Amino acid sequence: MRILAIKLKQIGDVLLSEPALRAIKAHFPNAHLTVIINSYTAPMLKNASYIDELLGYDRRLKNLTSLKKIKGELKFCKRFLLKDYDIAINFSTGDRGAIYSLLSGARYKIGFFTREGFLGKNLIYDKLLKEPDTHAVMHDLYLVYKGIDILPNDFRVKLYLKEKTIDHAKERLRKLGINQGDLVVYLHPITHWPFKSWRDDYMAKVINWFLKNGIRVILGGSGEREKRRVENILSLVNKGVINLVGRLDLEELCGIIYHCHLFFGIDTAPMHIAAALNKPVIALFGPSLTHRWGPWENELCNTLQGFFSPYKRNGLQFWGKHIIIQKDWHCVPCDKMGCNHTGVSKCLNEIRPEEVIGILKKNLRL
Repeated sequence: MRILAIKLKQIGDVLLSEPALRAIKAHFPNAHLTVIINSYTAPMLKNASYIDELLGYDRRLKNLTSLKKIKGELKFCKRFLLKDYDIAINFSTGDRGAIYSLLSGARYKIGFFTREGFLGKNLIYDKLLKEPDTHAVMHDLYLVYKGIDILPNDFRVKLYLKEKTIDHAKERLRKLGINQGDLVVYLHPITHWPFKSWRDDYMAKVINWFLKNGIRVILGGSGEREKRRVENILSLVNKGVINLVGRLDLEELCGIIYHCHLFFGIDTAPMHIAAALNKPVIALFGPSLTHRWGPWENELCNTLQGFFSPYKRNGLQFWGKHIIIQKDWHCVPCDKMGCNHTGVSKCLNEIRPEEVIGILKKNLRL
């Protein structure tokens, strides 16, 4: 048997699909499982031994000239075109995943219904399901259950790291002055989506509180915009912060988080990475859909019934060792790019640092 799974989404989305992919292989242990993802998300799955073939689509093809783009697209499609797949399962609703499902020539194609995209897209699938409004992990497990009749029995999100990645990160932290016994927080203050980011001065106050209490702080992030924002934050904090913004690739980031004791920051892929590595997460949420994107608690998830999210709509929430700080306003979450699409989220900026520090004091017992 040959199975093609498609998850052409962002880093966190791909990581949260891991339980569904593992469930497929557990049910069909002798099947050849091919997974198509965006190439930059590969570290989330590349060390999963149950995946027989991982194909990464390079989104940079979109920036090439028309001729080079067509040539690159065709070359990639040849890797799965008419490869005698028995099943193709597409976990997202974009056009590309639907086209790849069709090109695979799979005898049985499964996907979610959508009103967006090209005409006739829904007709590609043999089994079409309505997307459930639930957590991203449950979203993909639901498709596996309803689409292939697989009832998953393990909802944990697993991130597989090589020993050399873990050892390299440990040595790197040692050279940066992190000693055995130090309490270390990985802090991700900024994302390329401004509406998800907290105020710089508020973030600086929380960083200073960590430092004052003897907690080592590692800052992470990528991109020029994030670098500029972090420089502004650092101008407001005391000395002692380890700034790794722009200095880590995705795999190295996973290794660093592995050695940290806590994640603090905003709704980003590193938040999901930390949760998958069983680190306590304290996350600030603004307009994001908490019930879909809250940090996943591996130690409690297998007690969940059905495919429902463990999180409610908004407000301060606790699930195991994870904490979400979010306003309980009637408009939250709006799932928009800031208030009136301005890029600025009032619901996030109205979370005061004193409130956050109070939660940290109570739950970190300092």
